[in-house]
Amino acid sequence: MSPRSTALFSLLPASALVLAGCSAESEADTTEAAETIVVEAENGEVEIPRDPETVVVFDNAQLDILDALGVDVAGIPSSDAVPELFADYAESDDVADVGSLFEPDFEAVAALDPDVIISGGRSSAVTGELAEIAPTIDMSLDSADIIGSISERTTAYGEVFDRTEEAGALVTELESRVEEVGAKVAEAGDGLVLMANAGEISAYGPGSRFGFFYDSLGLEPSIEIDNEESRHGEVLSFEALAEADPDWLYVIDRDNAIGEEGASPAEQVLDNDLVDRTTAAREDQVLYLDSAEMYLVGGVQAHLNAIDDIDAALS
Repeated sequence: MSPRSTALFSLLPASALVLAGCSAESEADTTEAAETIVVEAENGEVEIPRDPETVVVFDNAQLDILDALGVDVAGIPSSDAVPELFADYAESDDVADVGSLFEPDFEAVAALDPDVIISGGRSSAVTGELAEIAPTIDMSLDSADIIGSISERTTAYGEVFDRTEEAGALVTELESRVEEVGAKVAEAGDGLVLMANAGEISAYGPGSRFGFFYDSLGLEPSIEIDNEESRHGEVLSFEALAEADPDWLYVIDRDNAIGEEGASPAEQVLDNDLVDRTTAAREDQVLYLDSAEMYLVGGVQAHLNAIDDIDAALS
């Protein structure tokens, strides 16, 4: 530095130097803020990298949404039964197996050095342990408002992964399809959502795990159902089903969804004289849903596919 420059520099007031320093610090803070985003999750407000590159997902519903948005993931719990919707992930050499939903392979997760880990649903209980490896957000869905919850999560991912336009279009599609098909469901008569499991049937009602059919699509329940005590619904006898006489039956086959060997398919379980007495059976209004998608996934694509199946059945 020349003597003249040194002299001029020495004449600058101390306040100017402080302001210059503050300006530099402010710019650095702004840059840092732009590189992270705070997500409102079930485990609180969590700061994660914006547009993270290495993502590990421990919830099928969240993977469903991310897949619909075209977000790449580095690891999924493919030690579990993997729904057909995610077959490409399970078969890809670029996606690591990080254990199961209930029992993550923590070493495999750490080896990926993830920027963010997404938990939810069945994996919520291990959110704290996963957070010791990398920032973890519990993005569980609220079954009491499944469509609103899916829309919120989709919108949040749009902001996190710089896909706001795609997220907006997806939410619009979901909400418009719910409104369109819901109008048809409400006019088509009453019904029940049944799960076939180990040769028995159970029913789900409004506000339950599968309350979407009632709460969002407007299906009128054929009978009052208490779902407070079990995630597997209220056990229903075939006599009670015949007496309820639903116009429609939406059936989920749990054994098929989890790949239970030797189990009787739902069609066989419901093939009896008592079921045949119902209006649903007589009018060929028994709809067997994609059980893996509804029971194991439950994200935006799973619900859109179910809505399409219902629409086709009503047409």
